[in-house]
Amino acid sequence: MKILIIGGGAAGMSAASKAKRVDPSSEVVVYDSGTFVSYAECGLPYYLGGKFDDYVKLIHYPVKEFTEKRGIIVKTGISVRSVEAEKKFVTLSDGSSEAFDRLIICSGAHAKIEEKFRESGAVAIRSLDSGIEIKAKIHEKMKITIVGDGVLGMELASSFNEGGHDVMLISHHTALFPKISKDISQSLLKDFQKKINVELNSEITDIIKENDGYKVTTTKGTHKTGLVIFATGISPNTAFLKNSSINLTESGLIKTNEKMETNFEYIYAAGDCATSKNIVTGKESWHPLAQVSNKMGRVAGSNAVGNKMIFPGSIGTTLVKIFDYEVGFSGLTLEEAIKEGLTANKTTIKAWSRAAYYEGGSEVFIEIVYEESTGRLLGCQIVGKDNCAWRLNSVAVAIQAKLSVEDLFYTDFGYTPPFGPVWDAIVIAASQSMK
Repeated sequence: MKILIIGGGAAGMSAASKAKRVDPSSEVVVYDSGTFVSYAECGLPYYLGGKFDDYVKLIHYPVKEFTEKRGIIVKTGISVRSVEAEKKFVTLSDGSSEAFDRLIICSGAHAKIEEKFRESGAVAIRSLDSGIEIKAKIHEKMKITIVGDGVLGMELASSFNEGGHDVMLISHHTALFPKISKDISQSLLKDFQKKINVELNSEITDIIKENDGYKVTTTKGTHKTGLVIFATGISPNTAFLKNSSINLTESGLIKTNEKMETNFEYIYAAGDCATSKNIVTGKESWHPLAQVSNKMGRVAGSNAVGNKMIFPGSIGTTLVKIFDYEVGFSGLTLEEAIKEGLTANKTTIKAWSRAAYYEGGSEVFIEIVYEESTGRLLGCQIVGKDNCAWRLNSVAVAIQAKLSVEDLFYTDFGYTPPFGPVWDAIVIAASQSMK
């Protein structure tokens, strides 16, 4: 059996490895338009910010790991131009075509840049190739403008600041970091403004290339900068499927079921180009995250060779380091829950990360979203400087297991003063949600 895989990222190489492991007799071929496969895209902000300078550290496995040790054929620098789903072949960028018995589409996503700024010299990051290209433009202590205050924008702003650069962050939102509750975001803004220039409720209107950089005009004013990086979201790489009969959503995502099958039982999709189920709502969703993509890819690869696996979905658990803060969120915000038709409420508290008498503690902000009638946990946000990441992961397990705030309150969390007070912030938030 011949299995073609489009894309060598997290989902693609996970699918390829699983398929070959389950069925060693299968011929597995991976096509990727870039230079590299199997690398840590999430590490790019730290590479650009100067935490390390050797991009090879971002590569999980060299190509020969797959070709020589796992028996997978990997072809880089070649993209798929079209898919003939019914006839079971693809057309490649070199003009050739290749037949398949099974096809797994893991084409990923690309960074968005407004059409009018695409020729301005502004850049966006989404691949190791683009990261290497941008790294070459960065010199010591330069001014860098970041457009967008989502996870990537905030990561870049933090990393560049720590690398000694002068950072301007531009956002069209009225509060920083839209996924975080405004109550918490407002508390962070004052701290962030001590480190970087933040321009909220602003839009870029013009970018002009100059000899020593760029002149950027926004609705709030004009400034000069050495580099402009857009971090304003991503779109799935599925334009090559527009003339195929594979079902897509309005936004271009490939529609899949719990086995990662498309509307063709021999064609699968996984990763940032595909839909999956939101475990909280039970509805079709999209969580373009590395850990999610890896699991989707494994499920697709297993099913492609007849070994049934089910992907239950995800809840979008996200962790990010921003300056001194650990920021995380999982599940739904209150606004998202209400939009889904749920009768929901939230509890927001501020507590201490360790026992008060133990050195090194700091404030922790926690917001729990829950269904009023049942107390079922729907979402959580945690922000602080000390021991926040593990707290979010604990609540994420509870959300995925559909536990209630009462269940969370009675969960037997471990306790010791260096890690948390006897009444941990999670327990306090759960307790207040029970009232």
